[in-house]
Parts: sequence; structure tokens; C-alpha cells
Amino acid sequence: MEGDSGNLSSFGNRSFYQLINGTGVLRPQEFVDRELTRNKRKIIAGLSLYKKPRCVQGEILKTKKLKKVTEDFLLKTSAFLGLDEGETYELFTSFLSNDYRGSKKELQHVFRTERLAHALAYKVRDYYYTERLYLLQSVKVIINSWQNNLHPFQREFESFMKSTEVINGSLQKYLLETFEQISQEPYPTWETNSILMNDRQMYFWVQENLREQCEILEILYIYAKDFDLPEDQVLKHLELFKRHGFGRLQNYKHLIDDSLIFLVKRIGYLEVLICIEMMDLESVLACIERGSFSEHFLLKNKETFMRLDRIVQSLGTEESHAPLLLLWSAMHMFGGEGSDFSMARKYGNAAIHLRVFHYLYSLLVSEPFNEENSMICAVSHFTVYNLLVLILSSFDEHTLGTDQDALALHRVICLVLKQVTVSEDFWDKGSDEGVGSVFHSALLRFPLDYSSFVQFSAALAGSTPTSAERVFHMWKQLQRYTEYLDCNHSSDLTSTKEINEWKLVVNKQPYPNKDFMLTAGTKGKILTMGTKHDASPIIQWYVTFSGWDLLLCEVEMLLDQIPQGSGLVSPTQIQKVTEAVELVHAVLENHPQSQRELQPIIHCIYMLIQRFVRLSHPPVSLIVQCIECVTCLAKQNPVKVWHNMKQTGLLPYLTENIDNISEILSGQGLMAGCYGNMLFGVECIEGLYPITMAILEFISNVIQPFFKDSMENELMASILYILREVFPVFQKWRFYKLKTRELIGRKCVEIFHKTLENVITRSKPEESAPKRPRVQEVVVYSLLFTEAGQTLLGIIATGTDNVDLALVQQGSMADGGLGAEMIRLILTSFSVLNQLLLLKSPDLPLSPVESALSSQPVVRQNQHIVATVAQYIYHKHDPRLPKLACLLLKRLALVTKMSILSCFGGAAESVRDMYLNRLQGATEDLKLKVAILEFLSVCVDAQPGLIEMFLNVQLTESTSSEAARRDLSIGKISCLQTVLNLMEADKQMTYKCPSDLLCACMEFINSLWSGHRETAMSVLRTCDKFWMSVCAPLSRNLPDPQDDPDKGLYTYQVKTVSHVLEILAEEIFCVASGKLDEKLKKCLTEINANNRLKYWTGQIRDCLIEESKQTSHREENLSDHHTLRLLIAWKNFLITQSRVQVEQLKLDNQLKEIIIIDLIESLRALINGSSTALNNKLAKITSALVFRLVSSWTSALSVLRRTVRDVQTAVLEALSNNASVIPSLQIGMVGSLVAMLQHVKVNQANKLDSDTLLEVLKTTCEVIHQSIFQLPAIKDLTPGSSGEVWLKMQVVCCCLLEEVILQLPAESSWLPVLQEHLILSSLLSSVEYFIKAKQGLSFVHTVMLLFLTVAKHEKGAESLATSGLTQHLCLSVINLYEDLEPSAMKQTMKKSPKQKESSVTYSWHGIYCLTLDLYATSLLVLRFSFLEDTFHFLGAHQDRMLQCFELSKVLLQENVLFEAEKTCDFICHLSGYLPQWRVSSPDSVYQLQASVLYLSQTFIAYLSSTRYLQYLLENRAPENHMTRHRLQHQASTEEEFPTKHVLIIKKRMLQILGRAFSMLRYFTPELCEVLYERNMDYAEHQPFLAIAFTAPSVDQECVPSFGMLTSCVRDVCVRLLTKEGKPGHSPQSSSETSVLDIIPKSLIMYVMENALYLVMSQAMRLLRDPSLLQADKQLLKRELGTEMNFFLMEFQRYLKRGAPTSPSPSSTHRQPSPKIAGTPSVLGRSISQTALMSTPELEFVKFVQEFVTAVLK
Repeated sequence: MEGDSGNLSSFGNRSFYQLINGTGVLRPQEFVDRELTRNKRKIIAGLSLYKKPRCVQGEILKTKKLKKVTEDFLLKTSAFLGLDEGETYELFTSFLSNDYRGSKKELQHVFRTERLAHALAYKVRDYYYTERLYLLQSVKVIINSWQNNLHPFQREFESFMKSTEVINGSLQKYLLETFEQISQEPYPTWETNSILMNDRQMYFWVQENLREQCEILEILYIYAKDFDLPEDQVLKHLELFKRHGFGRLQNYKHLIDDSLIFLVKRIGYLEVLICIEMMDLESVLACIERGSFSEHFLLKNKETFMRLDRIVQSLGTEESHAPLLLLWSAMHMFGGEGSDFSMARKYGNAAIHLRVFHYLYSLLVSEPFNEENSMICAVSHFTVYNLLVLILSSFDEHTLGTDQDALALHRVICLVLKQVTVSEDFWDKGSDEGVGSVFHSALLRFPLDYSSFVQFSAALAGSTPTSAERVFHMWKQLQRYTEYLDCNHSSDLTSTKEINEWKLVVNKQPYPNKDFMLTAGTKGKILTMGTKHDASPIIQWYVTFSGWDLLLCEVEMLLDQIPQGSGLVSPTQIQKVTEAVELVHAVLENHPQSQRELQPIIHCIYMLIQRFVRLSHPPVSLIVQCIECVTCLAKQNPVKVWHNMKQTGLLPYLTENIDNISEILSGQGLMAGCYGNMLFGVECIEGLYPITMAILEFISNVIQPFFKDSMENELMASILYILREVFPVFQKWRFYKLKTRELIGRKCVEIFHKTLENVITRSKPEESAPKRPRVQEVVVYSLLFTEAGQTLLGIIATGTDNVDLALVQQGSMADGGLGAEMIRLILTSFSVLNQLLLLKSPDLPLSPVESALSSQPVVRQNQHIVATVAQYIYHKHDPRLPKLACLLLKRLALVTKMSILSCFGGAAESVRDMYLNRLQGATEDLKLKVAILEFLSVCVDAQPGLIEMFLNVQLTESTSSEAARRDLSIGKISCLQTVLNLMEADKQMTYKCPSDLLCACMEFINSLWSGHRETAMSVLRTCDKFWMSVCAPLSRNLPDPQDDPDKGLYTYQVKTVSHVLEILAEEIFCVASGKLDEKLKKCLTEINANNRLKYWTGQIRDCLIEESKQTSHREENLSDHHTLRLLIAWKNFLITQSRVQVEQLKLDNQLKEIIIIDLIESLRALINGSSTALNNKLAKITSALVFRLVSSWTSALSVLRRTVRDVQTAVLEALSNNASVIPSLQIGMVGSLVAMLQHVKVNQANKLDSDTLLEVLKTTCEVIHQSIFQLPAIKDLTPGSSGEVWLKMQVVCCCLLEEVILQLPAESSWLPVLQEHLILSSLLSSVEYFIKAKQGLSFVHTVMLLFLTVAKHEKGAESLATSGLTQHLCLSVINLYEDLEPSAMKQTMKKSPKQKESSVTYSWHGIYCLTLDLYATSLLVLRFSFLEDTFHFLGAHQDRMLQCFELSKVLLQENVLFEAEKTCDFICHLSGYLPQWRVSSPDSVYQLQASVLYLSQTFIAYLSSTRYLQYLLENRAPENHMTRHRLQHQASTEEEFPTKHVLIIKKRMLQILGRAFSMLRYFTPELCEVLYERNMDYAEHQPFLAIAFTAPSVDQECVPSFGMLTSCVRDVCVRLLTKEGKPGHSPQSSSETSVLDIIPKSLIMYVMENALYLVMSQAMRLLRDPSLLQADKQLLKRELGTEMNFFLMEFQRYLKRGAPTSPSPSSTHRQPSPKIAGTPSVLGRSISQTALMSTPELEFVKFVQEFVTAVLK
């Protein structure tokens, strides 16, 4: 031991205390045992370890090589403290590390400034005193707990206490010597302790000296309980305490003022208790039973007895001597060696004269002996109990003084009987001896001696449930009824044969008009004819009765007195009823089953409250007892109790409802009730507030059950009154005891806390939102906007200095003093403010509380409240205080828009240092460390300035050419280094870094990566063990949840893994795969090699399956649930891995398939499990993840059919196991099916069988069928709303339907399924609804595409038509007309080509175009059966079609041209039924034909003039400056290559021309028929081309003529072909887009074929027309022949230049020739074939030549 303690520090006692106290981090028992052994000398030596100065001043400090100012400061401090210089240096070093609140930069300035140096010396003094007290506290912990089996280190303490040094008395010897030294130490003065020792500092020294005496005496007292002291030590203790005057004879008693008297008294109490305990009264009682004192270590020796007697004889002048005198009197009574009965009488009388029982009562009710659940309280009560047992075994109760002494004795007995150990011993010993005899005497004298028996019973009932049950049954069967004999009439009694025995002749009613009765024949005996206490004879009736009935009569008697007037109410009766209610309360508290039998008394208790609270001077004690009893009842039946309490009129109430939250400020309608009158009329005057505390406790107890039953608004009036009249002003009240102020504040804040907490933890939402404000809203609003909020801030702003001062003033570190109560108040206030900031409605304006938190103080010298909160980190007594301060700072960082760093001001660096100091402290509370790390994690995103200060990443001064990231380093004071040290791989999951701390560390690292703190990330990447520490959790297996009952360890480990996965996902995503750190690559390689991902996919599967079985969850934040966090992290990791391939983490197909299968299995388990909010959330995320992975890894699925079946089954299970469809859940699963079917469509090798596809189809139809009626209303379709999710689900389902339909072989297989589920009619109704509202574009667009797919099949189109296609869409699409005016197209012109294409198809205008396409397709498939519907559609939209054609000639925009194309296509299909059309609507035929002709003419003019077309397009796109500049510098010829945009427009025009020409072919005769004159009806085909051959002009519009078509052939088609076929291009052509890359050759040839066909057909129609003049016919032949010959020449020239005979390989993507219906002629087919083969091209030329030769010449 000597070797271990050679370098042992005298300080660091706080850390040692935290270590062995078992709070915070629980260290391994071996470590604690080693620390106990290492610090054994310090523990045993105690305060004697600190030495006085022993050498010449300054000699020791010279060896430390300190600066002059530092050395001078230490010398002054050494003299001031009276401490050795070496230890002063060690003390100061420890102070700087643990308690210094400034930065190191400021320290030298402090040394040089005298005022600041003095203040620093006082801070060092405070730290020194604290260290001394913590050393004593450490000794006390060991002595208190070495026999406590519940303490985690009990075995180590026991080993320590049984060590040689303790057994031989060294510990006790050092303690006594230390006590003697400090009790006799002279008080310091400025002469002896430097000028720093002024009067105030002398007061602090006295206070500390007294506190240390108390602590040492407490240790000695507990030690004396456990160990027998040697005789000489007992005598030494007695002599020392006698010289000390039992605390009174202090050397500095003239310095002791009223504020320190309680410490002096405490010292006296402890010394008396030690003296009594040293006598080993239990052994004395055992010796009395045996009749011999031979085995008692003190009394067996006469010499020792006499020595003790001589000491006791010198006592007798002070009250503190009385217990020892009484004890020694009993010793003489029992006849030990040297006993003397006369001395016993002398000592006993002296003790009675000194009011011994009053002294014992004062002792037991003072601190710390009155603190529940404390060791010193239990031991002191048992010591006094043993003393009473001895005294009452020695003397008769009636000989122990006057009536006042007897009452004091009874009060002491009541106090000790409340202790558990005492009550158990009392029942074991029975009523024959000791305290039991007093209890039995009181029982026999009841109800004459009413108070004693009731008080004893109440004390026993309040100790344990067993004791309460015994008391309850005992009172049910009382055997004696004692009263004065004078209470009976002589005529009512008759004597019996026995002496002094009498019998009742008539029934006796002790209480008039009550049911309680002594029946006739009852015998009684006269006990005495007069005693010391009684002047009248007493008779005791032998009768069995219920004491509860008698108590009921007492209560009813008091109730009967009240109506007579308050002046006639007997105080004695009030006292009796008060005691009765106290007994009822004690029984109900520990034996609730008795409530039913005590119901009559309970009913009267409400009546007592109702009647007495209205008096001007109510009996406060009675009312308090009644309220406390009612509070106990409220725990069993809160609703009934609350109803009864409302009837009493005690509680505040509302006379009108609060309809608006703003009415809270006025307080209108709030009445105080009788409580308000008593508060301000009685309690505030007296400075005592028992009623207030009782009412607050009552309200606090009913909050939780009321919230559970949704009755919380019943509390509105009471809580509102507390918020307005109690909490804002309670600190201004007058208080008899300051502790009461803190208690009232804490109870108020606890009420607010419970109210707000229930808002967070309520799991079931209310069915309907109340119109009036709820109580939670009232609390939130009041605390934010009224004076109550300022009071709350004032409590929080108390500050750690005031808390520490209160702890010092309470005189001990016990949990029941003023300082401890202040800490509890601040703790609860922190929680309330935290919840306020969380629950504040965003609709409310900035509140005064928030303003105070976020604004600078009015006076610059005042400290910001946020800085005050942060400085609670300096508080070391209760780690919960700095922990909750950290949580509040975390909340402020999240919800307020302010800089916390600026609030800290100049204290920022010192606060940071303390935070990091406590974070890295080995013995600090674990929850505090976690709170600090959570706060820092939030600051990464929310407080950039503050986190930078904590990170403290610095640039190195190295000038090497390393990468920039290597120029960064971690500063000397940085949280990064602290976190790295905490989370080292070898420390993880040990006591150095347990699971919750590791989780907090990983969360902090994760926040750095997710917040992209590049500097911190760069520095961490270069650390050697960083990646190994981060990846270490992935290499460990999770513990079995069954081995962890509360799942704390399992939960934290799961969260840790989730943080690791998110860190890796961020790193892989942000850093290129090849640039990953080598250490990270090594870790990833190990993870991959050990198949850890396979393990984790199985664990996540098991975790989700296990979670699915849970029917309920603990009340917590759902987003922070460990399973949810793990699943989200796994999702991010897998998605990142699927997008960014990392060589070290390559997943083979087998692992990918396992991951997908595990997720699907988990998903099915969640679907089939309990329907909780968490399970639904997990299922949605799993579904989305399955979709993403299936989309990316479809090729990895070996058996695709099985996966499709599994997902399809999951969809069905989700439909059957949920009350309604969950859209976000179905989207992922249905999307997965779509992805797999799309994969099958591309890869035919994995083709699915028809049965599987049909099952998928049925399932999809079931989803649509169940959800189509739950589509959202238009008002609910806001971005991001749930309505959008419903539409997305419908979109995905429609996509799946389309994929299945495309892959099923015949419509006979899928159409019946659609019809069975009414899919088409349902979708048509929904589409109509959304089209009319112009909402849900994606849904409508997808459904229209599905309809197009269905309509391509005959039966499908027929089903679509019979389902009401026309009824639903014909008129509703009118709403989709788009304004095609130029002003509406400006935005369209500014879009990129890709955006333009998207906007054309995916827009409401595009839906109208799709409708045109749908009608055209249906007409093509159904033919005549759909013709009537087509005519209806044409009639509804004819004007739009004409408008579209007119505007297409002016607005050359994508959407306009797209609509024109679809319109032409529709008219083309309709033209196949020209006769029926003419019958149905001849006007529309003429109008549309003419409009198409003029449109064609305009487009041909545009196509003929490329430069003009380009100019028009550029003028509509002013941003294309470079293109316009190039246009200005081009030559006047047309040989330039147009831009890609111009070519796209040209392509669209050609497509429109192709459809227009195909339509016009229905308006011209068949060429073969007209050539051969086969019975043609020329009246049916009227000519539509004028005999003119002028090319169309863009400047003016003329009648369509042959020149229009010949210009199309010559100037458009041939020129496009010849441009592509030229052997040489211009220099810029290499960078321009080729014509045939945009415009397919087949399209050009198709337009040219149809144009020639129309020319030849119209020419023959005119040539065969008999009404046409011959001159016109000659003109036609001549001019047309010329044009045709020119075309033939140009085309032959094109062919001679070697035009490609087939499309080049690079143009395989070009569009095929449009399939135009209604062109059945052989000539047309032959011409279309010439576009691809050279031989047909020559035949085509030959045919044209023959036509020219045969017809035109």
C-alpha cells in the first residue's frame, strides 16, 4: 500500500467520490477495488492528510520553477488557507483543471490584478473546502454502504472495512483525532492568515469548520453502530464531547451568529447519539433479558462502570446532557456492577428536569435526522427507539415527568414508529415491554386517552403496508372502551359480584343521536380512583366495537357543531378529528383495500372540507389532513374524487368558458374559490403554506389519470389559477422557512411538467379537435406570454453560484436541505422550458420568453441567460443539473435562430474547456457525457460558430508540399481528440466506453459527415485509428435481446450500428471510390471478407420481424426508435452502394438476392404484424427500399418468378391486414413489380408465365378497386400532402397494369379481370373528376396512357367505350384547352429542347392531345361501332381544332405543333368514314378540309424557306444571341445547314403534312379509278386545288393550288434529300447536326409520295371534269408537266449522285414511316417502298415519267 500511495494526490476527491458512489459510470468491481486499495491511506487519514506549513516560506515553491506572479499568489494562498506550500501548489493545479472558469490567457492578468487575485484565492478556498468535504463524503459512502446489499460495490466496501487498518481502529482513531484537531483549532485572523482573512472570510471558515465537524461526527456515529469501540475509546469520546460542551464550547463561539446555530445544535445531537450508540443498547437489553451484564463490554467491569459514572456525574447543566443522564439512570436501575438505585433516581430526575423528551423530539425533527430514506435518519431513529425501550423497560410511563413530558414522549414514540425497522421490531416484541407497553396502555385507555392511541396507530400505519393492515384490523376489533365514571348516571349502572365491577342496565350512547352504542349488560371495571393524570375515577367497559365507527362519530360531532357557528366549534374536537383523518390517511396510503370499509368517514371528509374552508379562520391542520387524505384516494379513483372536491368549493373554478387563447391574459371568468381566500387571508400572513402545498400535490396526482381518460380540461381552472396567481408571485411571499418557497415552486413546475409531458407521450390522438383551447395550450401560452414565463426564466437563471451557496448553507450534502430542493426546482424548470420550446405552435408570435432567450440583456454587465444555463456545467454536486442544461441548450440550438456562441460572450472558451474537461473525465456521469455529445451533434448544423470553437481545427505551420488536408491538425483543446479517445476500438463496450456513450460518439461523428464539415472530416480521416474505431461496431455481433430485459444495451448498439452505416454511406457517396482513405479500404475489405453484410442483413430481418410482434411501444419519439434508425441507415447504405461501386465492398449476386429476400420477408412480417405507428413506418420504408434495390439489382435475382410471387403476396396481405389501403406502403411493392416486369420485357430469357402475370394483374386490380374511392379531394392535393401519395399509388398501379397487359398474350386473359373489378369505369370517373379540377396531372397522364394501351385491342377498346369513355371525357377535356396566344408562350420558348419535349407530353395540354389520340385509336380499332362517339367528340371540339390549325401557322411552338399533329391524325382517321361524316356534319367537313389545306400551304412555305423559318424561331428566343449573329453573316443562298432546333420544327411540320396529305387522299378520287374511268362519281370528290403553280408564300395567303404540292415535292422533299446526299459539306458542317439524324428519310419519302399522289389524283379529277374549260385543261397539262419534269430531273440527279439505299447504322434510331389508315392503293404502297430500295426508286421515277408522258402531254 505504501508503494501505491507514494505519489497519491491529496485532491481529486470529487472524482473518487463519484467513482465509489455508484452514480454515473459504473466501473468494474476490480477497478473500484484497486482504487480503494490505492487510496486507502487517504481514506483512513482523512483531513489529517492536509498539513500545515512546515518550512520556510517559499522554499518548496522554488523547486517548481514558477513565474514570480504565480509564486507570490501561491504563497498568499498558502498563508490564507493555512496549508502546506506543496499541497497548495497541488491544490491550485487541481483547481485549474476542474473548477477554474476563465481561460488560461486570462490567468496571468488575474495574478497581476490584486482585486482579481483575491477573488481567485477565494475561489481556490471554496474548491479546497469542497475537496475536504468530498473526502469525508467518500468515507461516509463506504461506511454507510458496506453492509447494503443493493449497492453495486458492497463487496469491495466490505473488503475495505474488514481490512487490517480498519479492524485495528486506525480509521476511528484518525477520525477522532481529526475531530479533536478541528474542534480545537483557533480561528484565523488577518495576522495569522494574511490580509485575505477579513470578517466575511472568517465567517466562511467558521461555517466550514462546523460542517466538517458534523461530517466527521456522522461518520463516527455510523462507525459506532457497526463496530464496538474499546473501553478507552468510549471514555475518550465522552471526555472529548464533554469538553466540547456537546458542540457549544467552540473556540470561536463569539463568531457564531443565528445562521450557524443549527450546525452547533447538529454537532450536539450527533455527539449525544454517538455516546448513546457506544453503550450498545441492544446488547444491554439482551443482558437484561439474561439477567447478567457479564457479556457487555462496558458494564461487565466495575472499574469501567465507575469511570463512566464519574463522567456522567459531571453532567447535568445542559439539555444535551439529558439523554445521557436518562440512559445512565436506566443503567443503575438494572443493577450492573456498581449500580445504585439512588443514583438512578437522581439521574432520572435530572434528565426529566432538563426536558429530555423534548430534546429527543427536537433532535429527530431536525436535519439530517428527519430526511426520509437516509442512513443517518434510520440509524438515529433506531438509536432513540432502543433508548426508549430501555427507559420504558426500566421505569413506569407515569413516573417519567409531567403531562407535558408524557406528551413529548408520545410524540417521540410516534416519530420513531414511522421507521420501517422500528415498526417491524415493535410488532416482533409485542406489547409486553418497552414502547409496546406504552402502546398497550394507550389502547386500554381508549377513547379516554384518545390522542395517544390514534397517533401511535397513525405512525404504525404509515410505516409499512403490513403494519397498516394490522392497524386496520386491530381497529375493527377493539376490546376495551374506557371513559370517566362520571359519564354514566348512577341509575344506569348496577354492581356485580366482582369488586369494582359494574354493569350497564340500559343501552348507552356515548355520542348523542349516533348509531354507536354500548348495549345493556355490558360489564366494566373501575381501574383507578385517581392518578397523576386523572382526577376522576375511570371505568373500562369490556366490549368489542369498531374503532372506525367511533372515529366516524367524532367526525360527525364536529360537523354538527359547525352550523351552530364558528365560535362554538370545540378546538378539542377539531384536534380529535384532525388526528382521526391523519390515521385514515395513513391506513389508506399503505392499505388501499380498506377504502370500501372506510367509505363513511371518507364521505365526511369531503363535508369537513366544504364546511371549514368557508370560515374566516379555518383550522389549517384539519384541512391539510383532509386534502392529503383525498389526494391518497385520488390515486385509486381520480374522477370520483375530483367530482367530490369540486362540490366542496375549495378549488378555483371558471364562470365562463375560455373560447380563445388570448382570453388567458385577461383572466376573465376565473374565480379563486375558497382556496384563494385562505391563501391570501391566512397563509400569506402567517408565512406558512401547508394548504397550498397540499392542493398542489392533489392537482399533481390527478393530472396523469385525467389525461389517460381524456378529461384533462377539467383541470383548466385550477392550473390557470396556479399560472396566474401562484407561480408568478410565490417568490415574493413571506416565508417562515426558505425551503418552503423552493417546495412550492417545484410543485408548481411539476404540475406544468406533467401537463406538457402528457401532450408528448399520448399515443392515441383525439377523435375530434376541440373548439376551445386545451389545458396544454393554456399552459404553453401562459408560460410563454405571461409573467409565469418570467418566473420560470428567473428560476433557471439562478446560476450555479447561488446553488453552490445554498448547498453550503444547508450544512451538509444531504438530499433534504435548501440547496438540494433548489436543485430539484431548477431541474424541473429545465424540463418544462425544454418542452415549451418543443410544443410552441408556429402560429404564435415571438414570445417574451423566447425573446429573453434570444436577445441581448438590457444592461451590458448582466450575463445572458443562455450563458448562465451553459455555466451549470461547473456544477458538480448533482450531475443531472448540467445534463438538463445541456439538453436545454440542445433544444435552443434546434428551435431558435440565434448564435449561442455570442450569448456566451467572453466566457466562451472557459465554458468550452469545462465541457471538454467533463466529457473526458473518467468518473463523470455517463448521462452527462451523452448529453454533451448530443448537444455538440446538434450544433454541427444549427450552431456553426460554436461547433467550430469546439472542433478547434487549426492549420499547421509546416511548409511541406503535402496535400492541403494534411496541413490541418487538431488543436490542443478540441472535442475531436476527446471523442477519438472515448471511442477507441479497444475501449468500446467496456466501462471506459459503454454502449450509450459509444452511440453518442458515433452520432457526433455522423453529424459531422452529414453536415459536411470538411475540415473536421479531413483531420479525422488522417487519424490512425479513426476508421478502425468507426467500423468496429460492424465487426461485433449484437447481444441477444432476451438477455437484456430493458433492451438498453441492445438499443444503443443498434443505434450505434445505424450511425456507422450512415457515416460509411456519406463517405462512399462524397469521396470517389479510388480516393477512399487506405485505412478505410482496409476496414471495408475486412468487413467484406468476414461476410459482415450478410450477418447484418439477417440481423435487420430479425429485428424487423421481432418489432412486428410488438403490440405497443414505450412512449418515446418515434423518429428516434432504434429499429427505425437502423432501417433508414441500412437503406441509405444499400442505395449508396448500388449507385457508387466500391471495389472493397463488391456485392455478388448471391448476397444481393439474400438482401432483397430478407427485406421482402421482413416486409411481410411487418404487414402481418400489429398495426402500430412504428410498424407502419417501418413497412413503408422497407417497401421503398425493396423497390430501389429491385430496380437496381433485378439481374441478381436468380428466380424472378419467386420474387414476383412474394411481392405480389405481400401486396395482398397488406390489403387484407389493414383496415384501409396504406398508399406509401403499396407504392414500393407495386413499383417493385413494375421494375421486374420491365426487366422481363427487356430480357426475354426470364419471361414469366401467364398464371403469374394473371395473379399480379388480379392483385393490382384489387389495390385499385379498394383505393380508387379513397382518392383525395381537390382541396387536399397540396404539394407533399397525403393526397399526393394516394395519387402516386394509383399512378404506379396503372403502370403495372400496362406492363401486365403488354406481356399477356391475349386480351381474353386480362380484360375479364379488369371488367370484374370495374377498373375502367372507376378510372374514367376519377380521371373526369381530376380533369375538371385540373389537379393530379401525373395520375391523369398515366391513366390516359393505360387507356391507349387498352384501346389498341378490339375487346379492350369496346370495353372502354361501354364504360363511358365519351360521357366522362368528351366534355371534361374542354377544361384542358391551353391559351395558345403568343403572350402565353414566352415561358415555353425559354425551355431547353428536353424540357420542351417533356412539357409537350406531360402537361394538361398534353392530356387533351392524348384524348385525341385515344379517340383516333378507338376509331381505328372499333371502326363503325365507335363512329357516333367520334362525331360527338368532333362536335364538342371542332372550334378548338380550327383554332389550333390557325394558330399553328403563326406560333411555331412544340405544344402547338404537337396538338396540330394529333388533330390531323384524328381527322385523318375520321376521314376514312367521309360519307357518314358528310351526312352527320357537312359543315365541319368543309371547314376542317379547308383549314388543313391552308395549314399545309403555310407549312410548305416555311419548309421552303429555311432562313426565314430560323429567323422566326430566333426572334421568339431572344437568348440565342450566337445563333442570330451567325444568321446575319451567312450568304443569301439556302445552302447553309440549319440548327438542330430548326430541324426539329421541320420534322414536326413534315409529320403534320404527312397526316394532312393522308387525310386529303380521302377527299380525292382513287388514282387507279380515275385513270381508268371506272364508274366514278365526280360529284363526290370536288376538286380542292386551284389551277395555279405559284409556290406558296409566307407573306400572303392564297387559294391552295397545284403549286403548293409541287413546291412541297420540289422545294422541300427533294431539297432535304439532296442536302443529305451532297458529297461535300461546308466547313462548319462537321459540327452541325445532319438532316437525316433528325428527320428520317422515310418521313421525307412518305410526304413526297402522298404529295405526288394528290397532285396526280387532283389533276386527273380536273382533266376528267367535263365542266372544266379546255383551255384550263391545257394549262394544267402544260404547267404540271413542266413541274413534274423538273422534279424528275432533280430526283434523277439525286439518284445519280449515289443516295444511300438504306439508313446508315448510326441512324437506326430514326422513326419509321407513319402508318396512315385509309391508303389502300397499290400505287401508294409501291411509292412508299421506294424510300428504302434503289430499284423501286427507279420504278417510281419510271411511273411518274409514264404519267407525265401518258397524261400530261
